[in-house]
Amino acid sequence: MTDDYQAVLKELAPCGLDCSRCARYKDGEIKRLSTELLKRLEGFEKVAAKLSDMVPAFANYRQFFDILAFFTQADCSGCRYGEALFPLCAAKTCFKEKGVDFCFQCGEYPCGRNRFHPELHNHWRHSNDRMKEVGVEAYYHEQKKKPRY
Repeated sequence: MTDDYQAVLKELAPCGLDCSRCARYKDGEIKRLSTELLKRLEGFEKVAAKLSDMVPAFANYRQFFDILAFFTQADCSGCRYGEALFPLCAAKTCFKEKGVDFCFQCGEYPCGRNRFHPELHNHWRHSNDRMKEVGVEAYYHEQKKKPRY
């Protein structure tokens, strides 16, 4: 296993989703940036209240603040480390049972163990099919260039 492959394992879940770019990932960019923005906006609620007549969006500042604060509380370590927050995913335990790093490496792939809604199921299949086609590292670098959501 290459060092690059080992680095990819730290960020890609067994299903192929990129944990590092998830809003719930405890070491992710969303948490880091949200925390920084929250610090930089300290006290802005007073300004927002004063400007809400001129800038209607500021009337909803509290709601924005609450969402931003939620992002700062991200606490998921990811499936590989036993803390996955998505209950419908069987991959979070199955990969260990099967002794594989990713679903596509299993002899039973694609299986019906996951109970994803159709859109997520299609994403799961595409991710794993693409990893199988181009390799894990190449897939990882490809998907890093795409929006997470």
